[in-house]
Amino acid sequence: MKNYFKFMLMFVGLISSAQQYQWTGASGDIDFFNELNWKDTSTSEIPSNNSINPGENIEFELFISCEVSAENEIYLGENGKITIVNGELNGDSINGLGSIILGESSYLNLENSYPLHEGLSITFESNKSWIRLLNLEPNSAYYYYHDNFFEENQLLSYPETLRVDNYYNGSIIRPNLENNSLLTVFSDFNLNGEFANITTNDVHIDEFIPDNLNDDISSFILKKGYMATFAENNDGSGNSKVFIASEEDIVIEELSNYLNNKISFIRVIPWNWVSKKGTAGDVQYMNNDWFYKWSNNGNSDLDREYTPMAWGKGAADDNNDIEIIKSKYKSTHVLGFNEPDDCNGQSGQYGNMCVVDTSLTYYKNLLKSGVRMVSPACRQGAAFDWLNEFNSKAIEANIRIDVIAVHWYDWGSNPQNSPNANPQDVYNRFVNYLDSVYELYGLPIWITEFNANRHRNEWVHRQFLQLALPFLEETNYIERYSFFPPTTQVANFFDSNNNFTQIGELYNGFISTKSIAESRYVSSSNLDSENYDFDQIECNPDDEFLSVNSLGLSEEIFVYPNPSNDYININYDEEIWKLQIINMNGEKINIKPSNSSIDVSFLSKGIYILNFNNNFIKFIKN
Repeated sequence: MKNYFKFMLMFVGLISSAQQYQWTGASGDIDFFNELNWKDTSTSEIPSNNSINPGENIEFELFISCEVSAENEIYLGENGKITIVNGELNGDSINGLGSIILGESSYLNLENSYPLHEGLSITFESNKSWIRLLNLEPNSAYYYYHDNFFEENQLLSYPETLRVDNYYNGSIIRPNLENNSLLTVFSDFNLNGEFANITTNDVHIDEFIPDNLNDDISSFILKKGYMATFAENNDGSGNSKVFIASEEDIVIEELSNYLNNKISFIRVIPWNWVSKKGTAGDVQYMNNDWFYKWSNNGNSDLDREYTPMAWGKGAADDNNDIEIIKSKYKSTHVLGFNEPDDCNGQSGQYGNMCVVDTSLTYYKNLLKSGVRMVSPACRQGAAFDWLNEFNSKAIEANIRIDVIAVHWYDWGSNPQNSPNANPQDVYNRFVNYLDSVYELYGLPIWITEFNANRHRNEWVHRQFLQLALPFLEETNYIERYSFFPPTTQVANFFDSNNNFTQIGELYNGFISTKSIAESRYVSSSNLDSENYDFDQIECNPDDEFLSVNSLGLSEEIFVYPNPSNDYININYDEEIWKLQIINMNGEKINIKPSNSSIDVSFLSKGIYILNFNNNFIKFIKN
């Protein structure tokens, strides 16, 4: 119905007369510093030689779309400006006192450990944007740049209006504005028909799915940096699936029969990019991106994601528990119960939770959180009986499990009588166990507690870890892990003076890799392992930027009153099949065609372009 994905930046005569250049990529490469890749927005002439050089002042405006790469430092003078719309700038660093504007679908990726000069002004004009600092962790990024980010001249404030998220060894900074929508769903295949923009964080169910699209969704676009959970039933159960647009947009033009026209539950949340290595407990200084603490009362900090656990029945038996999980900043998963298989200990001793049917009832309630579901973590042997029964009954009841959690302490090897066990043998049993669990369930695994057993000495633990950590990082089905020092204090991270032990040094210094490496990920579950072929939307700079000479502003069609406070009318009596309002930053608002009177009362004061059946008409909002 709509050519939805061509985001156009309009340059009209009353925009600044400063020199402006638009990206074309005409030379065939994506080099920012190649003048042949640019043209004047008014004359279409290319810039003069050596006018765009690394480390030299840029005192004009550059408009970027599609993909552009700058291998050396960009230096923006006081009048220099870079505006990105539907594009991506990959570079080393940006210096100077100029400004950067991030419009619709705009992304800036910088590799230097000091990637931005603190004199730069950076404005987010869309939630569909980010700044990715690949080698500057969140705490340092916030320290250096917390007063550099704006929206409509208002300083953005962390965490209320600005997010600072993990990106493995670096960070991602992005706006956290009200009513942000990063998912668009469509009633027909191929991104056609009626559409609705789904706001983030909220759970949308039944008739609260906008534009009457309950059970009427056949295709969608999820912007990168976000995760979406879809389910058949309004409690999150039934046919359900999680899509993670980690580093690329997910464009699904045809949902399979599993979800097509069956969606009554949607939740979209920001994705957070963590490595595999975590800690069991809120342990500082382990050089890790995530932790949990056997409860739902923890909180993420700048450098670490907190993953809540529903330890037992009391953390999963009412809606307040669900709201607690939903409220957790950065959290994208919930951990199921802690050893519910043990009728005499842990969560299994309370509320009859060691009975599978009881645990399953409360686990189902956790689906309402709309996050990725991690199974209960059982004692070592129970992964093959209690948890297997739990999973089988979950499948029968259409209750989704995305990840299998396990505990492992090498209990099957008579550890009480082998304090000096061969670390290689311990490691071999560990690997065989994990392989067996994966063979049974075929799902990603989190090892949320493990060590070589509390009866073993420090040397065995240390040698075992030296073998185990590379395996955990190299094995695709291992998604996360957290070493848990034994209660006998034999393999602690810190000594009595709070200095690293040898095991602490080993764990801290071990470099972890991406927990989910795919740029676009469709999460398998116990209910469905179907994958999708991803569709791609091509980028053409000529479609993204239109100069005043190419706008084709109509003289035969006009709007009135112009200027207007509330409504504008169009003097045109043909069928309305396309209606968009485009601001001067290129951001579009799609208006559902109904009649020739259009409500513009919600717009800020300024100049806009009305795209009416591909006729472009300028109007002013008072």
